[in-house]
Amino acid sequence: MPTLAETLANAVVPGNIDLLRRPQVRLPDGSIATVRSMSTDLGNGLETLLPTIGPNGEDLSNQEAIELFRRTGKHLGQFRDVPTADAYAQRLHEEQQLLYAPREKY
Repeated sequence: MPTLAETLANAVVPGNIDLLRRPQVRLPDGSIATVRSMSTDLGNGLETLLPTIGPNGEDLSNQEAIELFRRTGKHLGQFRDVPTADAYAQRLHEEQQLLYAPREKY
């Protein structure tokens, strides 16, 4: 399985969001979300990966995520196609889960 850095190498434009300082949103099942994302072509021919968790922990609709990007320019990466964006989003989810998951105490 490729690393996060290896999948990010497929980005046309790397993301500009600090992945180590993301707000945590508690989900109904007790898990947390930090970078739940969606991707879209915003008219530049690239698939832009956007977080649907806002900078203050708010749960954003896809449209709100797009509006936030238009105001701030913040994104998780821009890719040449949907499969490449999806592969990075999946790997990012897995890495964030490892980073934020509760650790067992020994």
